[in-house]
Amino acid sequence: MTSDKPGFFAELKRRNVLRAAVLYAGAVWAISQGISQLSGPLGLANAVTVWFLIACAIGFPLWVAFAWFYEFTPQGFKRESEVAIDAPQRHSNARKLDFTIIGVMAVAIVLLLTNQLILHRHETLREFAGAAASPATQKAVAFNPPADTLVVLPFANLSGDKSQRYFSDGITEELTNALGQNTALRVIAWDTASHYRDTSQPATAIGKALDVANVLTGKILRQGNTVRVIVELVNARTGYQVWADHYDDSLANVFAVQDKISAAIAGALKVKFASLGPARTVNPQAHDLVLQANALMDRAHTAAPFEQARKLFEQAIVLDPDYADAHAGLARTWFELTQYSTLPLKDALPKVRAEANRTLALDPRNVEALVELANADEAEGKSAKARAGYERALAIDPSNAAAHLDYGNELPLRQSLAQEQEAVQLDPDNATAQNNLATAEVDVGEYAQAVAPWQATVRLDPTSADSALELALTYSLLHRDADAVMAFDLVQPTTELAKALVAAGQLTYRSRLDPKLQTQALAAVEALRQRTNLDPTAMADVLQLELALGQNPTALEQLPKYCAATPVGCNDLSVNPEYLVLHGQPAFEALVKQYDTVSEPAPAATAAPASVSSH
Repeated sequence: MTSDKPGFFAELKRRNVLRAAVLYAGAVWAISQGISQLSGPLGLANAVTVWFLIACAIGFPLWVAFAWFYEFTPQGFKRESEVAIDAPQRHSNARKLDFTIIGVMAVAIVLLLTNQLILHRHETLREFAGAAASPATQKAVAFNPPADTLVVLPFANLSGDKSQRYFSDGITEELTNALGQNTALRVIAWDTASHYRDTSQPATAIGKALDVANVLTGKILRQGNTVRVIVELVNARTGYQVWADHYDDSLANVFAVQDKISAAIAGALKVKFASLGPARTVNPQAHDLVLQANALMDRAHTAAPFEQARKLFEQAIVLDPDYADAHAGLARTWFELTQYSTLPLKDALPKVRAEANRTLALDPRNVEALVELANADEAEGKSAKARAGYERALAIDPSNAAAHLDYGNELPLRQSLAQEQEAVQLDPDNATAQNNLATAEVDVGEYAQAVAPWQATVRLDPTSADSALELALTYSLLHRDADAVMAFDLVQPTTELAKALVAAGQLTYRSRLDPKLQTQALAAVEALRQRTNLDPTAMADVLQLELALGQNPTALEQLPKYCAATPVGCNDLSVNPEYLVLHGQPAFEALVKQYDTVSEPAPAATAAPASVSSH
């Protein structure tokens, strides 16, 4: 004899307990997804989601028990025993629960997909922003810097006039350079130190960020023809003051004040003071013009500031013809104008040499003049003389990041990479240093290693189209074409040329993902090539895009013009993967023979190289 009493599972189904359980689980899943996504914007701790799930787990058996004992009716909840077994609302409730479950699960799935997309986006942006803090700030937690390391923070301007900041900055930069010539010290470059102007961070935090043991701070007050300099040296490991003093003197004796500070710091750190000889006197007006010019060059990313600086240096020389630093600065502006304008090297190099040689006649230890003279030798293919010049500069000032950078251009790959790494350690917030390091990493085949310095270059020079193009190329070599497209979203170009380069660059790399865009990309690159205002950097960018679009004959036709405009840009033709598709062609091999200074083959890449015109 069989019983008509339904089984346990059949009873669960009849009472809609199973549906209620699924609905509960789906609702909990959806809500937890929402809490997780809102935790960041609302500043909620991760534990909020955990405690929510624990509470829901505790409530689950209570919910199931409620579903077992109660039924929803038009008159509200009633005990299940009070509702007829065949009552219409039982079937209606089942259908309503089914629709509700579907809705809740749809919401949960949408939230899950959104969360995955947001997570992927955040991971990508976090990677792009991996260099958002200076690479020096990504040091290990352990802080044990060498005792001979030092950073000179921008001295405070006590004049109350913000327009006079160039003076306090200029004195700080000069003091930084003077301290760098003490071979017993390792001094962080001004370019990086200047980013800590008006910082509220304690010396210990700055020391950890830059991995230095000592932090020098100061204040400057200029009144009439006199200057007061107040300085303090702090131990970055302890935060305690090591030494402090103040100096009052005439503006004409400002270099004597700097020498006194350098000697005092050497004494406080118990290192030998590198005497620079008798302190120079200077025409205060000429000195002021030089400081203004240096301030312009420190911020320059286009030709105009360098042109303004050139005029200021010339005015300083009129006031003080024997002012060595003014001649050295003028030499630098002539060289920089060949990189940021259409000024040909053949017209500028005689002026660079004349000013650099005049500087060295006045001051044989002037490092800036030695570097510019070596740059001129490098541009004219005189590699041995260039190397000797850089070595002389570094023997005088081993903390000179610019000398390390340029010296690296004349060395074989691995030695070059070591020089660029040294430059970045000394000056991590220098866009050129990061650029050169990334280029060296690419040349030795370390494409993944090059991503971080390219990202840092973009961060440090966000108006640069070239930085975005180089980052995009590196992603392409890593077969990350979607990231290559996104690289162009990281820059905000300000000139019409830069905007056109960014637009054409993004279109070119989008065409890798959608070949239908190639015709449009070709037209954009062709329009760029026809421009008459392409500086050497822009010429290189156009070459990159032509090769990326498979326009190899056109690129090869343009390459000699680029190499002539900036020979150092062609010193790695044999190993730069951008030019891989041109290898073996006689015209290209002739350029390699003429310009390439790399004498060792690149090792195998960490990722299989992708031809930049393979798509």
